[in-house]
Amino acid sequence: MVAAPIGPMGVLFIQRTLGGGMAGGLATGLGAATVHLGYSAFIVLGPGALTQPWIAANVFLLRAISGISLIWFAIRIWRNDVRLPTTAEGGRSRFADTYLSALVLGMANPLTIVLFFAVLHASAGIAAVPSVMVGVFLGSVMWWTVLTTVVVAARSRLSKRRLELSNKVASLILVGLGLAALSKSAIGALGYLT
Repeated sequence: MVAAPIGPMGVLFIQRTLGGGMAGGLATGLGAATVHLGYSAFIVLGPGALTQPWIAANVFLLRAISGISLIWFAIRIWRNDVRLPTTAEGGRSRFADTYLSALVLGMANPLTIVLFFAVLHASAGIAAVPSVMVGVFLGSVMWWTVLTTVVVAARSRLSKRRLELSNKVASLILVGLGLAALSKSAIGALGYLT
C-alpha cells in the first residue's frame, strides 16, 4: 500500500529505470523496500508510537528536508545525459550508488513516513511482528519488480530523444514536488511560530 502511490520515489524510480534499465530500477526499488522494512520495524517494534508526536510536530522540518532532496535529485537528473547501456557498465558501483541514493530519498520523504504511521500503527501490538516486517519488505520488492518489468518493456520502444525528454519531464515533476514540500514546510513553520 505504501509503495504503490506514484509520488517522488515513483517518479525517481521510473526515470532511473528508463535511463538505466533493469539494474537501475531494481536498485531504486530495493532502496525503497529497505526503507519500508526499516520504518515497519521501527513502528511495529514499539518506538514508532513514542516518536509519532514529535514527527507530527516537526513535519514541516521533514518536508523541508524532503523538498531540498527532491530538488537536488531533479538537478542531477536534468544534467545527466541519457546513454543507452549496451552492457552491464558501471556494475556493482553504479548499483550501490543508485541503491544508496534511493535510501536517502526514501528516508527523507515525509509521505512515506506519514503513510507508514497511518497503515502500520494498527499492527503495532500483534503477535506476528517479524512476519509483518517481512511481508512489508517482500510486498514492496514485488511491487518494484513488477513495475521495473513494465517500465523496461516500455523502454525498449523509446528512442534516445524520448528518454531524454522523459528525464526532463521527471526533473520538472521532482522540482514541482520539491517546491510544494518546501512551501508546505514554510507555511507550517509560519503557523507554528505564530
